[in-house]
Amino acid sequence: MLPEALRRFFDVYRIGPCRILVAVSGGADSTALLLAITDLRDDGFEIVCGHVNHHIRGAEADEDEAFVRSTCERLGVPFHVADGSLDSDAVRSHGVEAAARAIRTSRLQEIRADVGARFIATAHQMNDQAETILMRLFTGSGIAGLRGIHPVRDDGFIRPLLGVRRAEIEVFLQSRGVTPRIDAMNADPRYLRVRIRESLGAYDARTIENIAVVADQARQQWSALEALIDSAEKSFVEALAGQTRFTGWPDDPWLRRALLLRHIQRLDPTREISAADLERIDAELATIQRLTVTKSLELVRRDGLLILRFRPAAETAGFEVAFGCGAAAFVPTIATTVAVRPAAAGSERTSADRTTQLIQLPAGAAPEFLVRNRRDGDRFRPLGLGGEKKLKDFLIDRKIAAEERDRIPLVLWNGEIVWVAGIEVADGFKVTTDAGNLYELSIRRLSDSSPA
Repeated sequence: MLPEALRRFFDVYRIGPCRILVAVSGGADSTALLLAITDLRDDGFEIVCGHVNHHIRGAEADEDEAFVRSTCERLGVPFHVADGSLDSDAVRSHGVEAAARAIRTSRLQEIRADVGARFIATAHQMNDQAETILMRLFTGSGIAGLRGIHPVRDDGFIRPLLGVRRAEIEVFLQSRGVTPRIDAMNADPRYLRVRIRESLGAYDARTIENIAVVADQARQQWSALEALIDSAEKSFVEALAGQTRFTGWPDDPWLRRALLLRHIQRLDPTREISAADLERIDAELATIQRLTVTKSLELVRRDGLLILRFRPAAETAGFEVAFGCGAAAFVPTIATTVAVRPAAAGSERTSADRTTQLIQLPAGAAPEFLVRNRRDGDRFRPLGLGGEKKLKDFLIDRKIAAEERDRIPLVLWNGEIVWVAGIEVADGFKVTTDAGNLYELSIRRLSDSSPA
């Protein structure tokens, strides 16, 4: 049954007893995962439940939350709920599903940080994997897309039910006498996944397994292919904040398209692009002057180079989010989370890739921050500079492209810019002693994680 499948998963991926946050919507799969994984508490695992309420379905969404809460109370599992209301700009830019996925990922990561969990377990199962493979075939995905849903991701998400079929989950719930919640959106034929799910219903379990195994094979082969892409990237690519400069192209057509795909996903991670679109772009590389790649990205020729960048017509709307210590601010329009937490004395002052930054606040100061994009008249005191300068001039000095400057998160404290995220800390907030109020700021973009 399911608890045994979970034990096999943890053995294969060498995950020992630890604290795991289980993402539970109230549907069949996630409810079964919660029930099964609580059986592993005797093995030393600590289980915490996280639920994100998107409020899309009104009273039904609140009933889902109540169902998960009562299930946790019955099981003796700590329950945490987060508001997952969707940002209208994110919905317009990326669609409901992508916007919901982005905010759900961010909220679960915030809960994970709050409870100190090592992993976030989601209930993707074998049928989901088969549906994903078929969806990506239908939409023209390449080998990278055929890797499907990843069992373990670098950002802490794990999928311990990928070896379990939907029919097995239904039998398990019946054996436990549990009736899960039903989301009507999962039967809406407007969604491609729903249509694929209905068509797969005509095939037996062996067919589901055969399709799902394609993902395992693609992942095994991908490491060798990725080494080729890495080598080509070193020779032909200059990756900057907000843009990619292509200094040349490999002779192999597949490698050219793989480089394009990697950097399209780096800059616009919520947007998918088909193999046919990549082929079309590849065929025009020699003559491109300006070409729309996605709704948000374009290729332009400048100084003899092709530059992949955000389209000026799709510049980010202004954003502003307040957050405090131990919390995080998710900005949907740039698919980015900025977080702050207390830092221990002796911590590294900045990461090699500048995704984290150690700062110091005045003694006794409240760690209440604001993240926003730049405003006219903003001034900044860069590290090591004796005085202030216009933020615009600072960004120009750092060679930040004009179309990217409005997308850079600025972290403010008490009205003053503390950190130009990913670029520079303000001189007034540098760490001068290991004693006092030290905090670690961090920035994480959706593109920093695996796509599935």
